[in-house]
Amino acid sequence: MHTENEQSKPDTTKRMGKPGEQVAVNRTTHCNMQLFENEAGEYYPVVDVMEKVSLVRGEYIPIGNRFHYPKVWGRKYAAVKLLEHKIQVERNIIEGAQKELAKLERCLSGVKEWPDTE
Repeated sequence: MHTENEQSKPDTTKRMGKPGEQVAVNRTTHCNMQLFENEAGEYYPVVDVMEKVSLVRGEYIPIGNRFHYPKVWGRKYAAVKLLEHKIQVERNIIEGAQKELAKLERCLSGVKEWPDTE
């Protein structure tokens, strides 16, 4: 009876690696996508596939016109993420500029009410 239980147990020593050895499957091929602008002023994305696999990160955030992402996501998904992020950044810039412009216009209208004698 005792020997049957031992035989049915899975052998976990083979799954464990040597100390310091990578055992989890958390490495994959990554790509770099970058937005370029043509002579007509239109953007187009260019994808470069990296030769080496690298560790999968917990979060991928586009920076400027570049996006580093896992290849399994696909170029369409990555391009949508990059463009949506870029659009949101530009909207935030416009919103900040509109707030600053409104503050400057209020200040200017206050200054115009000052007397001219000083």
